[in-house]
Amino acid sequence: MAKSFPYIEAKGSNYQIGCAIGEHLKEKMRDYDARMKLLYSKLVKDSHHDLNVMAEKTEALILKYFPQYLKELQGMADGSDLSLHEILLLCSEETLIETVKKGCTTFAYPCIEGIFLGHNEDWLLGYEDNMYIVKAKPKKGPAFLSLAYIGTLPGSSVALNSCGIAFSGNSLLSGAQDGMPKNIILRSQIEAKNLEEFVDLASFSPRAIPNHTMAIDKNGKIVSVELALDRHCIVYTPRYFVHTNHALHPNLAMLEQGPVKNSAARYQTSLRHLLEKELNRDLAKRILRSHEHSPDSVCVHSKTDRVFPEDGHTSQTIASAVVNIKNMTMSVAWGNPCKSKFKTYRLEF
Repeated sequence: MAKSFPYIEAKGSNYQIGCAIGEHLKEKMRDYDARMKLLYSKLVKDSHHDLNVMAEKTEALILKYFPQYLKELQGMADGSDLSLHEILLLCSEETLIETVKKGCTTFAYPCIEGIFLGHNEDWLLGYEDNMYIVKAKPKKGPAFLSLAYIGTLPGSSVALNSCGIAFSGNSLLSGAQDGMPKNIILRSQIEAKNLEEFVDLASFSPRAIPNHTMAIDKNGKIVSVELALDRHCIVYTPRYFVHTNHALHPNLAMLEQGPVKNSAARYQTSLRHLLEKELNRDLAKRILRSHEHSPDSVCVHSKTDRVFPEDGHTSQTIASAVVNIKNMTMSVAWGNPCKSKFKTYRLEF
C-alpha cells in the first residue's frame, strides 16, 4: 500500500483547529518531542542556548503580534498532551539546528490547463514521517489546505487558501537572531487575500532566521520575497519563476557565505524545463522527479541511512507537492516523487 501523510479536517476557532491537529497527531507529536529533546540536550551542551529563555521570549513575541496563533499552538499542545513550552521549541527547530542549506526547490507558472505551484520539500532523512496535511475552515480568515511539519502550525511547507493564493519557499542564507519563528510567519501568510498582503506578512520583522517565500495567485501573477535577517527583496513576474536555496537578488546574493553549486544546479534544471518545455499540467511533476545533474538533482536521494551523520546533516526529498489554483487542488507525494504516487486533495467544504 502506498504511503501517505496523515490527513486532518478541522474547523472553528484557532484553538479548535490547533486542538484537532494535536489530537489527530498525538502519538507522532509525543514521539517527535521525545526525540527532539535528546537532540536539544546535546545542543545545550555544545552552545549557549537557554531553551527556557528562548521559549519565554518566543511566547511573548507571538502573544504581542499574533495572539490568535498562540491560541492555535495552545490548542495543539492541549490536543497532544504536550506543554506549550514543548510546542514552542518544536516550532523553533530551524532556529536551533544550523543545517546545510541544501534542499527545497520551488517554482510556479500559469498555463491553459491551470495555475501551478510545484515544490520539493528537502529536509533531514527520516522526516517523511514528520509531516501532515490539514484542510481547515477557520471562523475568521480564508479556508486553507496545507502540507506542514508535525510540531508546527499549518503553512510550514506548502499552502493554498480559498482566496486563490498558493505559496511555498526555501531555506536561504544563514544566521539567527531573537525574533519571530519562521513557522509563525508562514502561518500568517495563509491569511493573505492578495499578493501585496502576502508580501507584507512575509516581510515581518524581527524574524528569527532568513528565508525565501513565493506565492502565485488565481490570476497567475507570481511574487518572490527573499529575506535576510535585516532586509528583504521583492520580485513580481506574470510568467514563471524558480527558486532554490541561493539568493537571486544582487542585494542579498552578496551575503552568501558558502557554496551554491547544489542549489544552482537545481535552479538551472528547473528553469531550463520551464524555458524549453511546453507549459502544461504534466510539467510540474516532470521537474519534481528530475534526476538531472545527480547528486545535485531536483529529486534528492540521501546517501546515508543516518538522520544525523557525524560528518554533518544530510537531506533528501521527503515530500513533493503540486498545487493547481484553477482546480483548488493540492497533489502530494510521500518521499521521493520518482517513487511515490501523488494523492490529490481539494479545498472545498
